Amino acid sequence: MRALIFALSMAASVAPSLPAQSATAAARAAIDAGNQAWVEGVKAGDVKRILATYTNDAVDCGPAGVCFRGLQQIEQHMTAQVASLGRARSAHVTTWGSSQHGNFVYEWGQAEAVFEGGKKLVDKYLTVWQHQPDGSWKIFRNMVIPD
Repeated sequence: MRALIFALSMAASVAPSLPAQSATAAARAAIDAGNQAWVEGVKAGDVKRILATYTNDAVDCGPAGVCFRGLQQIEQHMTAQVASLGRARSAHVTTWGSSQHGNFVYEWGQAEAVFEGGKKLVDKYLTVWQHQPDGSWKIFRNMVIPD
């Protein structure tokens, strides 16, 4: 977690020297589709659908600072979450903002889901999307922001 926070803070310290720009329309559409894949995935309990939005070397961190590195660890974590929470009755992602710097888009917002047992997830997030050689955009780093 410390390494991720260091990397994000280093990126933030460099970012002011770079011209901030909005994400391109193509990047924004791909990120919106990725967020929709999360919505559909949690509603269907389909970990593979969500996992397809991550790079092979992605890092995914929860609000307590526990991080999962690589697709295998992320898949194991998500599978355990689905087993514990079940499928979501409803889910929604709201993007509050984004900024593109070269092959990376920094996106922040809130993800919400309500599960069959009544458990509600409301997480603020910061996600770094990376442009892939095939033209797609995938999650490179994801961090839930604690309350």
